[in-house]
Amino acid sequence: MLKYFTLLIISLLIEFSSQATPTRIVPDKETIEISAKSIRYYISPSTSSKQVSSVSKSIHQFKPIHSTIVNLGFETRDVWFFFELDNKQNPALIRNLHLSNPILDEVDIYQKIGSNTWILINKGGDQRPFDLRQHQQSEQLFQLQIPENSNIQFLMRVNNGGEQFYFNTTLEKDIYTKNEAGKHQLFFGILFGIMGFIILLNFSMGLLFKQRIAYIYTLYAVFFTLLQFSLQGLGTAWLWTDQYFIINRANPVLATLGVYFFLHFTYQFLDIGTYMPKFGKWILRFQYLLILNLILALIPGESFLFISALAVNAMTVLLNIAIIIPLIIILKRGNRSARSYFVAFSVLQFSVFVFVFRNFGILPDSFLANNGLQLGAATEMIILTIAILQRFKLMNDDSVATLAKANKLKEELNIKLEIEVAERTQEVILQRNELAEKNEEIVDSINYAKRIQLAILPSQISIQRMFQKAHVWYAPKDIIAGDFYWFKDQEINGQNYRFFAVADCTGHGVPGAMMSVLCMNALNESCAKLSTASTNELLIKTSDYLSVYLSSDDQQLADGMDISIACYSESTQTLIWSGANNPLWVMNDSEITVYSPTKRPIGKTDSSIAFEEHFIQLEKGTRVFLFSDGLIDQFGGQNGKKLKTKGLRAIVESSLAFDITSQAKHIQDSFLDWKNSEEQIDDVCMLLIEF
Repeated sequence: MLKYFTLLIISLLIEFSSQATPTRIVPDKETIEISAKSIRYYISPSTSSKQVSSVSKSIHQFKPIHSTIVNLGFETRDVWFFFELDNKQNPALIRNLHLSNPILDEVDIYQKIGSNTWILINKGGDQRPFDLRQHQQSEQLFQLQIPENSNIQFLMRVNNGGEQFYFNTTLEKDIYTKNEAGKHQLFFGILFGIMGFIILLNFSMGLLFKQRIAYIYTLYAVFFTLLQFSLQGLGTAWLWTDQYFIINRANPVLATLGVYFFLHFTYQFLDIGTYMPKFGKWILRFQYLLILNLILALIPGESFLFISALAVNAMTVLLNIAIIIPLIIILKRGNRSARSYFVAFSVLQFSVFVFVFRNFGILPDSFLANNGLQLGAATEMIILTIAILQRFKLMNDDSVATLAKANKLKEELNIKLEIEVAERTQEVILQRNELAEKNEEIVDSINYAKRIQLAILPSQISIQRMFQKAHVWYAPKDIIAGDFYWFKDQEINGQNYRFFAVADCTGHGVPGAMMSVLCMNALNESCAKLSTASTNELLIKTSDYLSVYLSSDDQQLADGMDISIACYSESTQTLIWSGANNPLWVMNDSEITVYSPTKRPIGKTDSSIAFEEHFIQLEKGTRVFLFSDGLIDQFGGQNGKKLKTKGLRAIVESSLAFDITSQAKHIQDSFLDWKNSEEQIDDVCMLLIEF
């Protein structure tokens, strides 16, 4: 019997100890703290425990809070809180329940009605529509109606998705809430105004001094300011309202980016790569971890958010510790920028440790713990901005000193250079005069070569004797050319034949002109030895001729020519044609017939393809068009592209109805319009004959 009595006493004591002490309402007080002694909590083991009906049956399992505020670190599960309000002997009241953490994801408040009925009376949080908030503020405020002479019990479900799970709980009069909101707006208005000014100042310094470090610090300041903005719930209220994914991920993303750019700034500002190259490599590797953490924060899923939030806090602590020794070493080595950095770093480190330790539940909730990070960050930003200005001033002073030395050296060099210039000027004048004389001699020689080349080419009179309607356009790229046109009146086996061709020799300018003379001579000699009127035979003999004359005992030149050559018999009105890489176009009033050449040159070649010979029966008014590739390879037009065969054909087709003189002029003018101001890239030669 005594055994059972003892167990009963123990169970009653346990039940009594688990009961929350009611918070007594004092009507005259503007704010009443619901202390830890007045709150019990219960962490849901699974999502099924979200039902208030099942949780209300387990109130006896709720645990007391062993700190001055609710602080559960980075808890991901639902947490239920139980508290009582004692309003006995008081009239009915309305109070605002204030949870000091503005970034809680979900909050549901239930009130007990009767013996065992719980009804939902209010809900809110970052993951709920902003319009549900009764005061439309960034703070977590919930209006409670407290009846007169009552003792009311409440259950509150809170979930923060793996982010910092802390808050202090107070009951406030509405006037007090509004006054505190005004104070907060003033405080954060000044704070973010300072931060915004610092951001603009650093960005302006980057533009003014063209220094990359100012841009890096600007990015750090932007992300760190946005982080403070988000931590105060202002992001949800003003920037990304009801954008739940952004709200959920903003803090770890902004924190990671802030740490990344601050680490990058530290590396540049302290010149760690010079003073401590090994440690500098570790910093660069650590940045990759931050990038990985940023990716984790952006992946949907509560577990990724939890890992990212926990990791960025842990990495912040590790970095603050790891940077101390290198900072001291760099200070001892006389880095002038390290002193300011040390002061700023000490302020920021203190505030960061306070912030992180509060997140882990080590430090209690207080004004310094809640706002220390903002105050420390603003102080650090001011100190480092002044340090950056001093750094630029030192750089400017060094530049001025260097410039003064350079000017002095310049003056000394100028005196020396004036003497040397006077001497060299006389030498240059003599050399210029000598070069001018030699250039004049070269130009005179080339002009004389031009006269020789023109003398070798068929004259217009000789061409007109062979073909009354024939037009030649010959436009060398330089003074003399590698392209040429060729006419030959040859008797074979008692019959008269008229040969004509347009050829393109290897190269242009002087080398091309030399080849053209050799190739014309080869055509003349080969034509004289023809046994039949065959353009195929003529090309073979010419190719053999060039192969012999361009070879010696120790070398064989691969130079030669591309050619379109034809043989005309007036008695039979027949045209025999062959081509080596150059085509023949035959035209009447309405169409163009293209005869494709054999794909091999005249001269030394590895190709064994036989030249193809075409026999064309001519009618009165038929025209033939021969041209070198200088026409189709020319760049021009609106886009600076090649004319190509398609473009040339369009020009020719548009002039089929013209008389031959007008057609020749149209082709020439259209080509020049196409070329416009572009440089001519090759010799141009074309021949147009009407039979």
